[in-house]
Parts: sequence; structure tokens; C-alpha cells
Amino acid sequence: MDEFISYQTKAPELTQEIQDLIAHDRKELAGDFCRGCGYCMPCPKGIQINQCARMSLMLRRAPAASWLNEHWQNEMKKIEECLNCGKCMTKCPYHLNTPELLKKNYKDYKAFLK
Repeated sequence: MDEFISYQTKAPELTQEIQDLIAHDRKELAGDFCRGCGYCMPCPKGIQINQCARMSLMLRRAPAASWLNEHWQNEMKKIEECLNCGKCMTKCPYHLNTPELLKKNYKDYKAFLK
């Protein structure tokens, strides 16, 4: 807390280390991945798009066991029923190709289960 309060009188220096960290974060946080906002919902086939489209990230950034249970296996299997209707894409603020992203995450999920 003291560190943040000190910025009121002396702004932090933008060092090369901080610039490198910003560049790393910008690269990691940009691109075609689901942020989980849920604007794409609801799906006419009941797919939990905001979770399933980012499953690859969740498996690697959260305890994987909680995503590999029977419930999530059933939720991911619903991707096979995707109509490719594109309704989700029209609502995505990041202009993602959601049906393709779902398929990619489902393929990775099945490989992860093996």
C-alpha cells in the first residue's frame, strides 16, 4: 500500500524491465482467444461458449482436474452439435470465429483427456 501511495508524489520510472513486462503481457493477452465475457451467449444448442471456447487456457492456467470431470466432458461434447449458425460471432466484441475456436478447443480437450 505504501508503494502505491508513494506514486502520488513520485511517479514510477518506466524501466526497461517494466517495458519488457508490458511487451510480454501485450503479446500474451492479444490474439484470437476467448476472454470469457459471455456476450456470445446463449447458444441455440446449449453450448457454454464462454467456458468451452477458452478451455485450452483453463486447462493450463487453473487446476486441470476441475475441468476434466464428467460435467465438463459432457459440456465439451456439445460442441459436436454446433450448428455453425454464427449467432455467437455476431455478438462477440473481439470478432472471434467462435465456431472454429470451439472446435479447436474441443480437439485440444480430447487430446488432454488421453
